[in-house]
Amino acid sequence: MRKLWLLILVCIGLGCAQTPEGAQSDSAFRYKWNGYGFYGGGDSVVDDSGGGGFKGGGAGAEGFFWKGFTAGADASAFKETYGRWSRNFGHAGVNAGYHFASRAKIRGMDPFVLFGVGGFFPDEPKAVVHGGGGFTYWFRQHIGFRFELRVNERMRGDDIVGIVRFGVAFR
Repeated sequence: MRKLWLLILVCIGLGCAQTPEGAQSDSAFRYKWNGYGFYGGGDSVVDDSGGGGFKGGGAGAEGFFWKGFTAGADASAFKETYGRWSRNFGHAGVNAGYHFASRAKIRGMDPFVLFGVGGFFPDEPKAVVHGGGGFTYWFRQHIGFRFELRVNERMRGDDIVGIVRFGVAFR
Protein backbone atom coordinates (compact mmCIF):
# COMPACT_ATOMS: atom_id res chain seq x y z
CA MET A 1 0.00 0.00 0.00
CA ARG A 2 2.80 2.43 0.87
CA LYS A 3 4.53 1.68 -2.43
CA LEU A 4 1.37 2.52 -4.40
CA TRP A 5 0.89 5.84 -2.61
CA LEU A 6 4.58 6.63 -3.12
CA LEU A 7 4.20 5.91 -6.84
CA ILE A 8 1.18 8.26 -6.98
CA LEU A 9 3.13 11.03 -5.27
CA VAL A 10 6.14 10.55 -7.55
CA CYS A 11 3.94 10.80 -10.68
CA ILE A 12 2.30 13.96 -9.39
CA GLY A 13 5.68 15.40 -8.44
CA LEU A 14 7.08 14.70 -11.90
CA GLY A 15 4.05 16.40 -13.39
CA CYS A 16 4.60 19.48 -11.23
CA ALA A 17 8.31 19.56 -12.03
CA GLN A 18 7.67 19.52 -15.79
CA THR A 19 5.15 22.37 -15.76
CA PRO A 20 6.90 25.18 -17.62
CA GLU A 21 6.80 28.59 -15.95
CA GLY A 22 6.43 30.50 -19.19
CA ALA A 23 3.69 28.28 -20.61
CA GLN A 24 1.55 29.59 -23.41
CA SER A 25 -1.58 31.29 -22.23
CA ASP A 26 -4.32 33.38 -23.68
CA SER A 27 -6.24 35.68 -21.35
CA ALA A 28 -9.44 34.93 -23.29
CA PHE A 29 -8.99 31.17 -22.79
CA ARG A 30 -9.86 29.81 -19.35
CA TYR A 31 -11.56 26.43 -19.38
CA LYS A 32 -14.30 25.63 -16.84
CA TRP A 33 -14.56 21.86 -17.23
CA ASN A 34 -12.89 18.85 -18.76
CA GLY A 35 -14.07 15.43 -19.74
CA TYR A 36 -12.15 12.21 -20.25
CA GLY A 37 -12.41 8.69 -21.52
CA PHE A 38 -10.10 6.00 -20.19
CA TYR A 39 -8.97 2.40 -20.36
CA GLY A 40 -7.29 0.72 -17.46
CA GLY A 41 -6.92 -2.20 -15.16
CA GLY A 42 -5.83 -3.30 -11.77
CA ASP A 43 -5.96 -5.85 -9.03
CA SER A 44 -6.27 -6.18 -5.29
CA VAL A 45 -3.41 -4.48 -3.42
CA VAL A 46 -3.74 -6.60 -0.26
CA ASP A 47 -4.41 -10.03 -1.83
CA ASP A 48 -1.19 -11.62 -3.11
CA SER A 49 -2.83 -14.72 -4.56
CA GLY A 50 -2.21 -13.44 -8.12
CA GLY A 51 -3.60 -15.18 -11.16
CA GLY A 52 -6.03 -12.50 -12.25
CA GLY A 53 -7.19 -8.95 -12.21
CA PHE A 54 -9.58 -6.73 -14.08
CA LYS A 55 -9.57 -4.39 -17.04
CA GLY A 56 -12.05 -2.11 -18.70
CA GLY A 57 -12.90 1.46 -19.49
CA GLY A 58 -15.16 4.36 -18.79
CA ALA A 59 -15.68 8.10 -18.90
CA GLY A 60 -16.05 11.06 -16.60
CA ALA A 61 -16.16 14.82 -16.33
CA GLU A 62 -15.23 17.48 -13.82
CA GLY A 63 -16.06 21.14 -13.45
CA PHE A 64 -14.03 23.87 -11.77
CA PHE A 65 -15.84 25.71 -9.01
CA TRP A 66 -13.06 27.77 -7.38
CA LYS A 67 -9.48 28.29 -8.52
CA GLY A 68 -8.06 24.77 -9.12
CA PHE A 69 -10.76 22.90 -7.13
CA THR A 70 -13.07 20.58 -9.04
CA ALA A 71 -16.17 18.46 -8.54
CA GLY A 72 -16.76 15.54 -10.87
CA ALA A 73 -18.14 12.10 -11.53
CA ASP A 74 -17.16 9.06 -13.55
CA ALA A 75 -18.44 5.60 -14.39
CA SER A 76 -16.65 2.52 -15.66
CA ALA A 77 -17.27 -1.08 -16.66
CA PHE A 78 -14.76 -3.86 -16.00
CA LYS A 79 -14.25 -7.55 -16.67
CA GLU A 80 -12.62 -9.44 -13.81
CA THR A 81 -10.84 -12.72 -14.61
CA TYR A 82 -9.33 -15.37 -12.32
CA GLY A 83 -8.40 -18.50 -14.23
CA ARG A 84 -11.56 -19.78 -15.95
CA TRP A 85 -13.83 -17.70 -13.74
CA SER A 86 -14.85 -14.22 -14.88
CA ARG A 87 -17.53 -11.63 -14.23
CA ASN A 88 -18.50 -8.16 -15.34
CA PHE A 89 -18.97 -5.30 -12.89
CA GLY A 90 -19.09 -1.54 -12.84
CA HIS A 91 -18.04 1.36 -10.68
CA ALA A 92 -19.62 4.79 -10.37
CA GLY A 93 -18.40 7.59 -8.15
CA VAL A 94 -18.27 11.28 -7.40
CA ASN A 95 -15.09 13.07 -6.45
CA ALA A 96 -13.48 16.35 -5.49
CA GLY A 97 -10.07 17.26 -6.81
CA TYR A 98 -7.44 19.91 -7.24
CA HIS A 99 -5.47 20.83 -10.39
CA PHE A 100 -2.08 22.40 -9.79
CA ALA A 101 -1.67 24.08 -13.22
CA SER A 102 -3.34 27.28 -14.34
CA ARG A 103 -6.59 26.85 -16.27
CA ALA A 104 -5.40 29.54 -18.66
CA LYS A 105 -2.63 27.24 -19.97
CA ILE A 106 -3.20 26.12 -23.52
CA ARG A 107 -0.57 23.35 -23.58
CA GLY A 108 1.59 21.44 -21.14
CA MET A 109 1.41 19.39 -17.97
CA ASP A 110 -1.63 19.61 -15.66
CA PRO A 111 -1.09 17.47 -12.50
CA PHE A 112 -4.02 16.74 -10.19
CA VAL A 113 -5.16 14.85 -7.10
CA LEU A 114 -8.66 13.60 -6.30
CA PHE A 115 -10.67 11.95 -3.53
CA GLY A 116 -14.23 10.68 -3.56
CA VAL A 117 -16.86 8.06 -2.84
CA GLY A 118 -18.66 5.59 -5.03
CA GLY A 119 -19.69 2.00 -5.33
CA PHE A 120 -19.26 -1.17 -7.33
CA PHE A 121 -22.36 -2.66 -8.98
CA PRO A 122 -24.45 -4.77 -9.52
CA ASP A 123 -23.59 -7.39 -6.89
CA GLU A 124 -21.36 -5.38 -4.50
CA PRO A 125 -23.48 -2.60 -3.02
CA LYS A 126 -20.89 -1.58 -0.42
CA ALA A 127 -19.65 2.01 -0.46
CA VAL A 128 -16.11 2.62 -1.69
CA VAL A 129 -13.73 5.46 -0.86
CA HIS A 130 -11.21 6.32 -3.57
CA GLY A 131 -8.22 8.60 -3.93
CA GLY A 132 -5.41 9.13 -6.33
CA GLY A 133 -3.76 11.45 -8.73
CA GLY A 134 -2.12 11.83 -12.06
CA PHE A 135 -1.69 14.32 -14.85
CA THR A 136 -3.13 15.48 -18.13
CA TYR A 137 -0.71 16.55 -20.83
CA TRP A 138 -2.52 19.02 -23.11
CA PHE A 139 -1.17 18.64 -26.66
CA ARG A 140 -3.52 21.26 -28.04
CA GLN A 141 -5.99 23.72 -26.59
CA HIS A 142 -8.83 21.19 -26.40
CA ILE A 143 -7.27 17.69 -26.35
CA GLY A 144 -4.76 15.90 -24.16
CA PHE A 145 -3.48 12.60 -22.74
CA ARG A 146 -4.62 11.66 -19.21
CA PHE A 147 -2.82 9.28 -16.85
CA GLU A 148 -4.16 8.40 -13.41
CA LEU A 149 -3.39 6.09 -10.51
CA ARG A 150 -6.30 5.42 -8.19
CA VAL A 151 -6.85 3.34 -5.05
CA ASN A 152 -10.33 2.16 -4.03
CA GLU A 153 -11.00 0.92 -0.51
CA ARG A 154 -14.25 -0.67 0.61
CA MET A 155 -15.77 0.85 3.70
CA ARG A 156 -16.09 -1.81 6.43
CA GLY A 157 -14.13 -4.25 4.31
CA ASP A 158 -10.59 -5.42 3.79
CA ASP A 159 -10.31 -5.10 0.03
CA ILE A 160 -8.08 -2.36 -1.39
CA VAL A 161 -7.94 -2.17 -5.18
CA GLY A 162 -5.28 -0.35 -7.20
CA ILE A 163 -6.16 0.90 -10.69
CA VAL A 164 -4.02 2.41 -13.46
CA ARG A 165 -6.04 4.44 -15.99
CA PHE A 166 -4.96 6.21 -19.17
CA GLY A 167 -6.86 7.83 -21.99
CA VAL A 168 -7.87 11.00 -23.74
CA ALA A 169 -9.03 14.27 -22.14
CA PHE A 170 -10.91 17.16 -23.69
CA ARG A 171 -12.03 20.60 -22.60
